[in-house]
Amino acid sequence: MLLRVSFAFLLAGLLVGCLEQESDEPSAADLKAIKAHILKTVPAIKYKVDANLEGKVTYLGIDVDKTTIKPGQQFTLTHYWKVSQNLEGWRLFVHLNGEGGKGYVNADHKPVVGRYPVRNWKAGEIIRDIHKVTLPRNWSSSKVTVFVGLWQGKKRLKPSKNSDGQNRVRAVTLPVTGAAKPAPRKQLVAIKTKKAVKIDGKLDDEIWAKAASSGAFVNTMNGSKSPVHTDVKVAWDDKFVYFGFNAQDEDIWSSLKKRDDKLYTQEVVEIFIDANGDGKDYVELQVNPNGAIFDSYLPRYRANQNDWNSKMKAAVKVDGTVNKRDDKDKGWTVEIAVPWADVKGRGKYAMAFPPKVGSRWRVNFFRLDAPKDKRPIAAGWSPPLVGDFHKLDRFGDLVFGDEAGKAPARKTAGKTGAMISPALQGRLAGKRSVSAMRSVRRPAKPVVKGEKK
Repeated sequence: MLLRVSFAFLLAGLLVGCLEQESDEPSAADLKAIKAHILKTVPAIKYKVDANLEGKVTYLGIDVDKTTIKPGQQFTLTHYWKVSQNLEGWRLFVHLNGEGGKGYVNADHKPVVGRYPVRNWKAGEIIRDIHKVTLPRNWSSSKVTVFVGLWQGKKRLKPSKNSDGQNRVRAVTLPVTGAAKPAPRKQLVAIKTKKAVKIDGKLDDEIWAKAASSGAFVNTMNGSKSPVHTDVKVAWDDKFVYFGFNAQDEDIWSSLKKRDDKLYTQEVVEIFIDANGDGKDYVELQVNPNGAIFDSYLPRYRANQNDWNSKMKAAVKVDGTVNKRDDKDKGWTVEIAVPWADVKGRGKYAMAFPPKVGSRWRVNFFRLDAPKDKRPIAAGWSPPLVGDFHKLDRFGDLVFGDEAGKAPARKTAGKTGAMISPALQGRLAGKRSVSAMRSVRRPAKPVVKGEKK
């Protein structure tokens, strides 16, 4: 299941798994160019590996033209392979990973400058594959590790050594200089309400005017400004936690109407909740413009249990016409009420419900938009910065405030923080968005959401 890619990843153009590659047969010109990259003997290799992949091929090692990598500057990787068997159906992948999930680049490509796909490699050949890569300017890890391997569908060839446990060969780890400082964790304060929210999708309850906004969602891959506006507000009472989404949209559509349909493949808003903040089990909740619900409990990363059904309530209000693709719509709003018992799914851990003022959850929010004849868009509150909405370490904090929308700030080094008002919360969110936008580099769809189920 980990290799199955969702709409979000496809939207952004970068997959968390492996990108499909062209499989055209080499032309005469290709064969002539390829010849220079098929070696007669194994050369001196700077970083030797010698990892055998199930007897089919051996990854000999890698040369890198720089000893220290700098974000935003291109560098060259030269891989060496020795072929033992026919590799029909297999493809190459190259991943660049930072430490602790801080950074990811999918550097999949067709080998030998795009001219020699793996399926055409022949037994006995020693192949030199040169390609150029660049770390994004907002790369925050002090190191980068190059992983390589071969994949086919959901399978990867198992390496005899240097494996990371996911059938990827660890080729080399290099220091990174000038890495960006990670942005502070985002925070949103939920306001307490005396009056239950009417779930009709209209966002006209008095509490929504008082609640702090998340601020505009941003590009999930790099934190830049999204071309479509989305924001969310959160409220709570003794029975429910409420979410109110506002999504501007000129082309509102979805063909999915059943519960637990693959809503993440079309237009949708999404909520991820890690209520106890342990980075392990969490729930995923989605609503589309038709009001259809997707709810899933995950006991661990991406281990969706879609047979779990919450008792969440949801309603949508559309300003336009759903599924009329030739007119111009304005947007849609969503109201969601989640009972306290459902926020931890099937989790067995103890939690006090309703929470106390000042309690914190780890959460994230996303929106997928697929306008007609345009590139799909993935936007999120706390951008994962990779093609994966399930990036738990990138979730922000949802803090439960009082009826004035205030919550005590976290204590720091013996100091007790002051209360945070909705107005200040909005200003802080805006500053964080600007900061995130300044630290951007390139995109990656919305790999988009790159969601895998």
